[in-house]
Amino acid sequence: MASSPSGSVEPLYIMPEELRKELGTPVGKVLTSMEEIAGEIASSKIVVTVGDIVTLDLLETGKVPDISVIDYITQRMPMDQVKESFSRFIQPEITVRNPAGQITREMWDAIKDAYANPRNLRIVVDGEEDMAALACIALAPPGTTVIYGIPNRGASVHHVDAELKHLVDGVLKRMELKP
Repeated sequence: MASSPSGSVEPLYIMPEELRKELGTPVGKVLTSMEEIAGEIASSKIVVTVGDIVTLDLLETGKVPDISVIDYITQRMPMDQVKESFSRFIQPEITVRNPAGQITREMWDAIKDAYANPRNLRIVVDGEEDMAALACIALAPPGTTVIYGIPNRGASVHHVDAELKHLVDGVLKRMELKP
């Protein structure tokens, strides 16, 4: 595993309590089968996954996400079993620190760099990847599909376009740290 980038762990965005319920409701299509997901990503230029299970499921179909954001933690299996499952799929990997309910500069910069330097990068979060999908959408170039896992429900699939980026930018503005 590669070491953490030299980015800052200071938060860029913190989830205010009033946004928790709002963001807990999935937006977009919620799919439950890899066949459905495969159909959704067939014409995507860039595929991004956020979450251990959705990433593993996609890898097991033979499709390697251009960017994946995981934390080696899932409700379905112990951490060492999750790590062992990922070890079958060799990818460049970096580790970033990111507490729950936040997007740190370190995570933001790692995602930004991953888009700028495509290499099937696995970003391993020491902490929580719960807000990573917002950063992945905000930074995404046209033609990107972002898929994030929803525990016990499936995966939410988002084809990034101007409307979705505008929606995410609005959410991020509500989370911005005020000086």
